[in-house]
Amino acid sequence: MRITRRSVIAALPLLGCAGEADARANTLHIAPDGVGDGSSWSHAAPLASLSELLANIEPGGEILIAADRGVYQIAEPIDVSGGGQKSLEVTIRGVSAESGAPMLAIVQGNRGGEEIGPSGFRLTRGAGNLRFSHFAFRDVGNGAFAITAPVSNVSIEDCTFENVYRFIENTADDGEGHASMRGFAIRRCRGERAERGFLRIRYNARDGVIEDCRARGLPNRGGFIPVGCALDDRASDIVYRRCVMEGFDQLDAGDYWNGDGFSDEPGNRNIRYEACEARGCTDGGFDCKSRDVVLQNCVAEDNKRNFRIWSQRGSLSGCISRNPNFRGRAVENASPCHLWIGGEEGAVVEVSNFTVEDADATPIIEFDNDEARIEVRGITINSPRVNWGESEDRIRAGMLIGE
Repeated sequence: MRITRRSVIAALPLLGCAGEADARANTLHIAPDGVGDGSSWSHAAPLASLSELLANIEPGGEILIAADRGVYQIAEPIDVSGGGQKSLEVTIRGVSAESGAPMLAIVQGNRGGEEIGPSGFRLTRGAGNLRFSHFAFRDVGNGAFAITAPVSNVSIEDCTFENVYRFIENTADDGEGHASMRGFAIRRCRGERAERGFLRIRYNARDGVIEDCRARGLPNRGGFIPVGCALDDRASDIVYRRCVMEGFDQLDAGDYWNGDGFSDEPGNRNIRYEACEARGCTDGGFDCKSRDVVLQNCVAEDNKRNFRIWSQRGSLSGCISRNPNFRGRAVENASPCHLWIGGEEGAVVEVSNFTVEDADATPIIEFDNDEARIEVRGITINSPRVNWGESEDRIRAGMLIGE
């Protein structure tokens, strides 16, 4: 069944007024062919009525999405404009209507060819204190979850995707000053064929965690720059744990081919990457510009420049760099390396227990200017020969601390 807002007219005659506490339910139900008020599976509501159901559910309640009754076909985003209360989040999750067990509910858009496709869930002003889980998104556009206004305390867990523009996107609607996310969590979400990226988080977003997520890009030729996980504006206090980004490529892009696994920008702060992996990208595995960025036990391999650190202050500990791959070698105005340092005057990057594994003796460290400094405390090199790059004398003279 194809869902539009117009198909929701008169779908909720029994729910009563949202302001009447005694009319609120603790559990409501949605099915692909639903036309009822959501009070039971036999009276399931349509997915497009989600905001109306949120206005009529108790804080701490849940909205169950039947995953075993068919696909949710969408031609436009599903608006979400309500939620629970602090410590009483409303859960929206896919389940088997037969058994009640968690089950992925398929949300299908019309993305294909030149059609970018609709977003999935569109979080507008008033959304918050929500937990989404167990959805499978197919052929959706800029955001399986699109945040369009300030929201807080939103969790997205145990979802999959295939053929999306982005999985998470936050861009403010007209009339909204920003679309910051506060106190958010994204866990155990994974998929492939993400054209622009897994997520983009910006504005004043803060206090977020992204854990155990994995995404593979959809290589493009020229055109837009893909990034697996992109932070921008003033987003802060965000931790990535055990996330893997692969194959975010901008091929045939002239004299510089972009495409990163993870990126953050100068306005970001307190960004941490813990046990994350980036591989198979046409530019940086980790492209970090935020001050005081921390990378711990991360792995980068098969990228042009596995680690790119632009920060005034930054640290890498226990990280591994393997086999940089310069895909645009014949035409690109660039060079591969394991660790690229782009900080300006006064920049100091601390590197400890760094492991280099390379079959081709690619340069280990490259500098973009003469002002930045790197302090290396412990490095293991498995390579045909030690190649410090163009700054070998500089590195040997004062940047290797200890053996």
